[in-house]
Amino acid sequence: MNIEKIFSKTVEEFNNSQNQFVIENDPNFLIVGNGSALDSLACVNFFTRLEKNIFANLNKEVDIINKIFSLKKEKITTQDLLDFLKDNS
Repeated sequence: MNIEKIFSKTVEEFNNSQNQFVIENDPNFLIVGNGSALDSLACVNFFTRLEKNIFANLNKEVDIINKIFSLKKEKITTQDLLDFLKDNS
């Protein structure tokens, strides 16, 4: 399974796991930053779920949470996250 499919699967799992937050599978959807539809706990929940799915499907450990925040970007979209994952998995 490639990283895009893992990402889409994780978005679907996240959206089905709760009803307070929804991640749109849109490249411009803001995951982190001012104006994001997600709060910090939802972000951590999504990133953790994504890390587990990457490990389960690719047998690779990726520390998304620490590495994403080390980018020091004010805003991170789904496309930014996918680009990061392609470069680091």
